[in-house]
Amino acid sequence: MPDESFKNHGHGANIMAAADGTSPPVLFIVGTAGAGKSTLVTAFQRWARFLDIEALTINLDPGAERVHYDPEFDVRDIVSLSDVMDEYDLGPNGAQILAADLVAMQANEIQAELEGLSGDLMIIDTPGQVELFAFREASSHFVEVLGQDRAALIFLFDPMLSQSASGFVSQMLLSNIVHFRLGLPTANFLSKADLLEPEDLERVLEWGERLESLEAALYEEAGGQRTEFAIGQLRMMQQSQIQPGLIPLSSEREEGLADILSFAQNLFGGMADSKDGFASDIGSEIDGWND
Repeated sequence: MPDESFKNHGHGANIMAAADGTSPPVLFIVGTAGAGKSTLVTAFQRWARFLDIEALTINLDPGAERVHYDPEFDVRDIVSLSDVMDEYDLGPNGAQILAADLVAMQANEIQAELEGLSGDLMIIDTPGQVELFAFREASSHFVEVLGQDRAALIFLFDPMLSQSASGFVSQMLLSNIVHFRLGLPTANFLSKADLLEPEDLERVLEWGERLESLEAALYEEAGGQRTEFAIGQLRMMQQSQIQPGLIPLSSEREEGLADILSFAQNLFGGMADSKDGFASDIGSEIDGWND
């Protein structure tokens, strides 16, 4: 845990609240099922509270059995997955799709309910299946209404899937598809990085930085036409300057949370100017907590 000296450095609430009273920046947490979205939201809320940062949390997953953070708004209060299954005689998958659409249809009402809230940052926990959030037409409207041009994506890479070159590339492609689909700035984080052995973590992070290293791993794993296709896609992304830039994240150890905050600050401003260099020194402070 961070020590009390940092908490009293003057980096209190409203570090990112706009001076003109506009709504706080919004970060949508996105990733495949089991990637650690809800766990990240829980860890970020706890971490932010200790630093007197007001992080508003929102649950948009109607299928969540439980969440361990305190949401300012919980979509399950208006759309229950079990009720949708009963009312429309649907199985779990069909109910998830319909529930996601029902939620998005109420985007304006949800936004009106959140309008009176003030804070530094809004963190939104999205449905477990990324396609329910990214690939439903109604979700684009939802992002537009809640984001109000001050939104970005945090895409979580699953650590187990990331250990194989093909799994890593699959997530790279998915991240870029979601980025393209929603049109929002995107940062990629390797979730649950503490679960990987040091050498595995180093290899995965290198794949995120060096395309040639990833290409070599792909050829070694599979080769053939599938690998040629994947490499072609990777090179196209490189030429388009769409780079994943993978950042290790551990909700358990509270590592990488400062990088999420800095990502938002770099996009939307407000932190470094108003809080005496907070963005520049937070990384060194985080390092001190984990020693």
